Amino acid sequence: MGKGDNFERECCRYLSLWWSDGEKDDIFWRNRRRITSRTKAAERQMGDIAAVHPEGIPLTELFNIEIKTGYAKTKHGKKFKISNWDILDLIDSTKPKGRKVFWDFWEQTKTDAELSQRIPLLIFSRDYHVPVVGIYGRDLNKLAYFVGTPFFNQIIIFFKTELPIKLIRLEDFLIWASPGAVKLLHTEFSRDKSLDPKS
Repeated sequence: MGKGDNFERECCRYLSLWWSDGEKDDIFWRNRRRITSRTKAAERQMGDIAAVHPEGIPLTELFNIEIKTGYAKTKHGKKFKISNWDILDLIDSTKPKGRKVFWDFWEQTKTDAELSQRIPLLIFSRDYHVPVVGIYGRDLNKLAYFVGTPFFNQIIIFFKTELPIKLIRLEDFLIWASPGAVKLLHTEFSRDKSLDPKS
């Protein structure tokens, strides 16, 4: 059982408690299916988190959620570090692998979101640090329409010609983004295709 598996389970429980106002810890669970755009109901099956109870479907229909953390790989019975990835590697790493780790994770999140017509949401954690959310600034603004101006500090990343990505502590993001607001955005998103991630 890998460190990434543990982090995914922790996130599922954390999101379930947030979504249910502390009443349930099993609304969301790890998704182990890898789906293509041609698969039926792909929008519910891509990403690292799936709704295992109907009440959680608005969250997983709205966001393609990917969960990433620092991890190790086993080879010949021994564990060795793949990458202690750090957002600052995008700026000051001299090793190509260090520079690309965050971007590779974001590209996977974005690609799966485009295939399933959802909003990309990356939750990641460096070793011994708190979890952080990565989300496009434009998508954060869509949510802010229903919630109000964010109270937290945000980091904006510009990379190549991409839209700006904002990074927020997961705890702060969930305090701000109420489940009710997410449900309202989900309703709007479903009704108006101009709000989809490709727009």
